[in-house]
Order: sequence, then C-alpha cells, then structure tokens
Amino acid sequence: MKKNLLLVLCTLVLMFSLTACGSHADEKIGGLPKSNYEEMLKNTMTQLESIDGATAESYITQAESSDDTVSAGLFRNWVECYKVRGEFVDYYDNNAVVGGVNIGPFNIGGTKAFDVSKSGKTITATLVGHYSKRDLKLTVVFNANDMKSGATAINIEPVYSLGETMQKAGLNTVMGILIVFAMLIVMSGIIKSFELIAKVQNKAKAKEEVVVSAPAAVSAPVKNETDDLQLVAVIAAAIAASTGASTDSFVVRSIKKRR
Repeated sequence: MKKNLLLVLCTLVLMFSLTACGSHADEKIGGLPKSNYEEMLKNTMTQLESIDGATAESYITQAESSDDTVSAGLFRNWVECYKVRGEFVDYYDNNAVVGGVNIGPFNIGGTKAFDVSKSGKTITATLVGHYSKRDLKLTVVFNANDMKSGATAINIEPVYSLGETMQKAGLNTVMGILIVFAMLIVMSGIIKSFELIAKVQNKAKAKEEVVVSAPAAVSAPVKNETDDLQLVAVIAAAIAASTGASTDSFVVRSIKKRR
C-alpha cells in the first residue's frame, strides 16, 4: 500500500527528467519549460484516476500516520471530487483557436486550462481536466528556490461556472445577513428582558415601602392626640387650683406652645 501511496507523488519527479524534452521556444519558469509542468500535472491526474474513493480513504489514514500532510490533503480532496466528477473525457486544449486565430489560453469558469505562474519564491501550476459531470482543477505549488524537493502543496477541486460561483456568493451573503439580523433580534430580546426585570423589581420595592410606611402614618395622630388631652387636663387643674374655681366652670379651647 505504501508503494501505491507514493505512486501519485512520484509523478512530480518526472518534470525533472523531462527538461531535455522542452522546446527551445518554450518559456521557462523556475529553470523548467512550461511544457514540463503541464506534463507533470497530467501524469499526476492520470495516477489519481487509478485510485477509487475507498482506496483514497486508506491512503489518507496512512499519510496522516506518517505526517505526510501533502499526500493526506491531496487524497482528501480526491475523495470529495470522486463523487462529483463523472467519467474522464480529455484535457482542454490550452490554446483556443477561433476563426483560425489563436486567442491564447482557453478559460473554463474563469480558470485557464493550463497555467504556470511565479510570484516571489512560489511557483504555481494549474491544470483543468474535462469530466462528464464536473471538471476538476489540479493545483501544484513549488518552492522556486528548492525545486528538487518537490511540491510543497497539491490540491484538486471541482471547477464551478461563473453563474454557480455568483449563486453561492449570493447565498452566502443572504445567510450572513440573516445571521446578523437573528443575532440583533436575540440581543434586543435580552436587553428588553433586563428592562422588564428592572420594572418588576421596582414595583416589588414600591409595594414593600407602602406596607412599611402605612402603620406609622395611622399611629402617629393617636399618640399626638393623647398627649394633648393630658396637657389640657394638667392646665385645667392648675387654673382651678390657682383660682379656686371648679374645672367644670371653664373650658380650655386652645393651647399655644412657645419655643
């Protein structure tokens, strides 16, 4: 199984053995002609075609156990692509001809049939394979300063048309907006619940204050009235004693207190 696992990645080495086969007019990137990259990607995709979904699953387990992240990622992508690709038809012609005029690389869903580009220390090569149900794009990334170490990343994915891409983008946008509104509604509900809790607490506090203050308001006049009657009786007795008259012969109508 290990031999089969390495079979796919070994195709990367072919690009170095094909250097002499490149045309003198073939543009070179990273010291190698573009045709070498194209041949290497086609060989890699051919090797993937010989692996079914169940076999790829076992390769993923073996690659992960040996910390081979490049192989594990490639086979994981292949499992997903295997379900949607259909039968292999052919590779697209890299140069489209319209009316007898070469118009350059042919585009599939905004992706070139084959392309190699260099950005800084990274070289990226892509190839689109034509399948009956869904085209697949193979992407291989190299370190331009260390080409002999092989690919630093390999990825294969379905190719979607511009309409499908826009539809997915629209759905993602709508879902994002709905999620934002849902969160705003939840937050508004939480804030409103805090306001209701505060109102309930204030009402309960007000009821407690009324219950506590009511007995004091009723008892206070009774106490004051008792004190006034006692004071009137004392004053009446003092007047009667000083004048010799009976307390029934006069009436104390008002008392003024001086402070």
